[in-house]
Amino acid sequence: MYTLESKGLKKGAISRSAAVMIGLAATAPAYSLSGALGYGAAESGYQLPIIFILSVIPMFFVALSYKHLTTSSPDSGTVFTWGAKALGPRFGWLGGWAMFLASILAGVTATQVIVNMTVVLLDIEQMPQWLNFVVAVAFIFSTTYLAVLGAKESSRATILLTLFQFSGLAILASVLFFYILQNDVISTAESFSWTWFDPFSIPSPDIFLNGFLIALFIFWGFDASLAMSEETKGNSEQAGRSGVIAILITVVIYVVLATLALAYAGIDPKDPLSLTFSSNIDSSITVLVTDVIGSHGAKWAALIIAISAFSATMSTIMPAARIVLAMASYRAIPIQFAKIDPTTCTPKLATWTIGSMTLVIYGILSLVSEAIIKDAIHSVSIAVCTYYTIASLSCANYFYPTALRHWRTTLSQVIFPILGAITLMVIGTIQAWRMFDPHYGASGSIGGIGAVFLLGVATLLFGFFVMLLCNLHEATFFCGKTLPKERASLDFSIHHSNKS
Repeated sequence: MYTLESKGLKKGAISRSAAVMIGLAATAPAYSLSGALGYGAAESGYQLPIIFILSVIPMFFVALSYKHLTTSSPDSGTVFTWGAKALGPRFGWLGGWAMFLASILAGVTATQVIVNMTVVLLDIEQMPQWLNFVVAVAFIFSTTYLAVLGAKESSRATILLTLFQFSGLAILASVLFFYILQNDVISTAESFSWTWFDPFSIPSPDIFLNGFLIALFIFWGFDASLAMSEETKGNSEQAGRSGVIAILITVVIYVVLATLALAYAGIDPKDPLSLTFSSNIDSSITVLVTDVIGSHGAKWAALIIAISAFSATMSTIMPAARIVLAMASYRAIPIQFAKIDPTTCTPKLATWTIGSMTLVIYGILSLVSEAIIKDAIHSVSIAVCTYYTIASLSCANYFYPTALRHWRTTLSQVIFPILGAITLMVIGTIQAWRMFDPHYGASGSIGGIGAVFLLGVATLLFGFFVMLLCNLHEATFFCGKTLPKERASLDFSIHHSNKS
C-alpha cells in the first residue's frame, strides 16, 4: 500500500469524543431544523419523521464509505485523497474542490444567519449596512482565528458550543413533551400517531421526493470529523467510527424534535402558531421557543441558532483547511498552502485563506442581494452530492478486489456505497433540474436560468478551469506520481477482518 504523506499535523490533539462533536456541530441541528421543520412539514405533512429516517439511509451508506476509507487511509484530504487513489487524480481533485466549495458557501450562509440573529438580539428592525459588515467581519475573523489556534483548542471550543446548542434543544424538547402530555397543544395539531412512522402512509411519490430533498441535505456535515483523522487519538478504525456515530445521533435528534414539533404545533397553514404558517415556515424553532417560553423566546432561539451557526462554521473551516493542506501536500495546488504553523501545528495559511474567501464572497453577494445568500444554501446541495458520490464510488472501487471474499464486506464496502452513490446522483440530478427553473429560489433568474442553479453548478464547473491551471502549473499530481492509483490489498482485508 502506498504510504500517505505526513503533513505535520499533531496526532492525538483531538479526542475521539471531540471528533464526534465536530461532526455533530457541522450538521448544525438548531440552524438546520429552524428551516427544515417548517418547509419539511409543508412538503411532507405528518410523515416528516419517517422521511427523515428514510433520507438518512443513503447518508448512512456514505458514512460507511467514510469509515472504511478512513480505516484504510486516514488522511486529512479525505475525499480528495481517496478519490485520487481509487478513481484517479481528476476525480480526487474534483471531490476536493466540491468539498472546499460547499464549505465556503456554507460559511457565507452562516454569516447571513449570524447577521439575522444579531438583528433579533439587538431588537432592531433593520441592520445598517455598516453594522452588517462589522458583524460579518467579526464572525468570520473569530471563527477562523479559533480554527487557527490549534486542533485541541478549536475542538474544545466546538465541544462547549455544541453542548450549549444541544442543551437548548434538549430543554425545548422536554418542554414540548411536557405540554403534549398535558394535552396543552395548538388546537389544530393532530394527536401523535404511529402512522407518522409508516412509509406506506406517505400520500404520493412526489410528496416523498419533496420531503426527501429537504431532509437529505440537513444531514450534511457528519464527515467533518473524519478530515481530522490524522489528529484524532486512537487508531484509524476508531477515528473512522466518529462519522457513523455523528450521523446516528443526528438522525435521532431530528426525528425526536420533528415528532414533538408536529404533535405540538401541527401543520395547519391557516393557524398563526403552526409550523407551516407563512410567517413561521422560515423560523420554526423561533416560533416554538417563543410560544412555550414567552416574549423572550425569540431572543433565546436567536442565541441558540447563532451558536449553532458559529460552531458549524468552525467545524467546516477546519476540514476545508485540511483538504487544502492535503491538496497542496500532494502537489494538486500550489505548494505554499502545505505550510504548517510550527507552534499550533495547523495549516495557518490555508485556514486564513478560506476565512478571507468566505468574507469576500459574502461581501459581494450581500451587495448584490440578500436573496442570493439565502439561495446559497440550496446551491450547496450540488457540491455535497458531488463529493459524497465520489467518496462512495471510491470506497466501492478501492475495496472491490478484497470485499467479495465475505458477504458482510461485500455489502458494507461495495453494495451499500454504490447504492448511496446512485441515490445521490439521482437526487442531485433532480435537484439541479429544479434549480434550473427561473422561478426556483428567492433570487430569480439570470438569462432565463435560475440564479441558484448558476450559483451551485457554475461554481462547481469553475473547478475544472482551476484544475486545468493547476495541471499546467504542476503536472506531478495529475500524472499520478504523488498519489498513485491503488486498490485494497489482501493483507489489509485479512487484518481488518481479524480485528472485526
